[in-house]
Amino acid sequence: MIFVKYIFFIAFVFSLVFSQTGPVMFIEGGADVNTGNHRRGNEVVYEIKFKNTGDSDLKITSVSTSCGCSSALTSSDNIAPGSEGTIKFTFNGQGFGKVTKAVYIVTNETANPNHSINLSMIMIDPVTLNPQSIISEGKVGDELKKTATIFNSDTKDIEITEISSNTPVIKITSDKMHLASGEAASLDILIKIYEESAINAAIIIKTSEGEFQIPVLVDVKAN
Repeated sequence: MIFVKYIFFIAFVFSLVFSQTGPVMFIEGGADVNTGNHRRGNEVVYEIKFKNTGDSDLKITSVSTSCGCSSALTSSDNIAPGSEGTIKFTFNGQGFGKVTKAVYIVTNETANPNHSINLSMIMIDPVTLNPQSIISEGKVGDELKKTATIFNSDTKDIEITEISSNTPVIKITSDKMHLASGEAASLDILIKIYEESAINAAIIIKTSEGEFQIPVLVDVKAN
């Protein structure tokens, strides 16, 4: 009878040992995360949330990113069972369109110690200028007429507060100063050539979402 009880005790101990799962890192949102639209050139900060769903401490031994333009920092290197943690991801905002960066995490998990999280970002300018630059030529006395558009590519309304140039030889008028999302303003541009020297200037557009410029270069030919 004692022998039978001993066998049951050993079986019970073994069942406890083998039923333990160890640390398990559960990442909220999975391995592929779309962080949405971001202003191009502005720093992007995103928090990756995770939880230790295992039954022993989760130790994070390494956190790194796929390039020097981004970084990642964990809130804690040791996460108790049932506790949550975060990894702060930072990207410098350079690039245009869809940008994807990876965060690599190494833990003390037995089965799956290596994790890779891909974070995608859509980097946009709130306005799109067309053309992005004006290049032309003329002679002294010419008046060059050009047109350009300002398109609101943001999801919210944009106010144009001022349109000017850094030279008095360029005059600009706009058909509207308030742009709803997806709406465009048309610019009429008049360039007056007074002397035989090239015009190297810019049209300056100040908006509620920042300042933008259209470079202007006019080569002046001899009469």
